[in-house]
Amino acid sequence: MKNFIENVQISILKVVVDTLGQLSNGIKLASKEGFTSGKMLDYIYKNEPGGEFFIGKIIDKIYLNHPGWQDVRNRKNNLVKNIEEAVNLTLETKDSARICDIASGPARYIIDILTKFKGKPVSAELRDLDIRWLLEAKDKALANSVDVDYKVADALKEEDFQFDKQPDIFVASGFYDWFDDRETVKKSMQLIYNALAKGGYFVFSVQAGHFALSLTNKIFKDFNNHQLKMVTWDMDVINSILKETGFSVIVLRSDDAGHYPVILAKKV
Repeated sequence: MKNFIENVQISILKVVVDTLGQLSNGIKLASKEGFTSGKMLDYIYKNEPGGEFFIGKIIDKIYLNHPGWQDVRNRKNNLVKNIEEAVNLTLETKDSARICDIASGPARYIIDILTKFKGKPVSAELRDLDIRWLLEAKDKALANSVDVDYKVADALKEEDFQFDKQPDIFVASGFYDWFDDRETVKKSMQLIYNALAKGGYFVFSVQAGHFALSLTNKIFKDFNNHQLKMVTWDMDVINSILKETGFSVIVLRSDDAGHYPVILAKKV
């Protein structure tokens, strides 16, 4: 009986999302590009409600104010803090700092960081499977006159993990929210470790908790238009992978609920 009621609730919510919810710019974007696509996250970070008619804007405001999205915005703020700290630490010992985001999306936060460090020898390489987001990032970078390179690449393919300029800082935001097996995460971290400059830094996030993971997975779709399959990770497991790979954690920042830890680790 419990499962029946839950299935009815999910069916009703899906209908609402697919009908009235489409008046909300945020829900409409999630339906089109995927619930956690880079484009969607940029909209969440921007946090400016919009929609069709007055009701659409109200729905969008409720959507953007959901505690889950507030946590995501906190994750972004902590990500920026950790990347900026990594840049400053790098510039203490080197003449320049090179950032690489392995699955960047439009990468608004990377462009913002480069803009903040404008005039200093800080550059970035943005990588993604979808060229659309790299082209959008390129437009932002040109508008802000910052030094960015771009490459369509698979972050899990060793043959794609080649660099003309060796990164001092790797970034992976939300990347590990999609893999439920330890070996895939370890493979990714090993690729990053091997490509990273000596003494370099790795900034990444994991999802350690969620307000309504099962419900969210059943209602929304991902960036490939497949049913959402986000996962959560135990931090003890993540810490053990880091240790096995050769990273040492320097800083861990998180939201109050501990849902989105953002780690700054160093290659040792």
